[in-house]
Amino acid sequence: MRALVEAHAVPHPTTGAREPILYLRHFGGATLSHHALPDEGIPDLDDALLDDLYGGGVLDIEYGENTWKLVPTLKGRRAVEEHDRIQTVDPVADLHPILSAIADQAEASNKLAWPAVRPVLGALRGYWEAGGYSRHGIQLAAVLAQVPEERESLFMATIRALVAGDYLQATTNFEAGDMPAEVIVTERAHAVLDGWPGARPDDLGENLLAVLLAAVEAEPDPARKKRFKQLAETVREVGVSTAGEVLAKVLMGGA
Repeated sequence: MRALVEAHAVPHPTTGAREPILYLRHFGGATLSHHALPDEGIPDLDDALLDDLYGGGVLDIEYGENTWKLVPTLKGRRAVEEHDRIQTVDPVADLHPILSAIADQAEASNKLAWPAVRPVLGALRGYWEAGGYSRHGIQLAAVLAQVPEERESLFMATIRALVAGDYLQATTNFEAGDMPAEVIVTERAHAVLDGWPGARPDDLGENLLAVLLAAVEAEPDPARKKRFKQLAETVREVGVSTAGEVLAKVLMGGA
């Protein structure tokens, strides 16, 4: 598909127009003809494959008895662009915050508990922001390429869990390893990370607990560390959902 898209994009040197690619059918096979196709490395196509591309909406075909005229569609051009975008391993921003969050997650006793996963989600959102707020989201092949091999499975499992929980949303059918190759940050993630309106009570409660546990780990002062720890235990005792309901009322100005 890429060879067809790239060839069709080159205007004819005489007319200046984009010309269809000719698929010339003859006894024993078929050949492609176009001024921009290379002499060597022309893709090996047959009737069945072209029919599949046509059926998939990525290629228009004007069928003739011995000559088919091929023109990549907008969908086909975008599919090639998408493949190029999601396969790149060049990061768009500093990956250290993500790698650090994954390293901390790997040391947690429950690696897929929210307090361990939330920092990874926050780091992914920060990476997206630092990279320029791409409308396409986060291309994960570049991240996976830098994740240590012993943590790759954990990272991919975390991404799948965040997608299943509606904190991330896959934007493509392509995959990077065993996870979607590209994701966007959802409104639910923004609600949890930034306190957007509409956050569910259990999300708020889990978020509060995660923040408190992070404060326990980071606080150097023993007295303050003890208070943070006691507050986290209180949230656990009353229940995350109940704590979230109270927090939601406070944030919304309720009684």
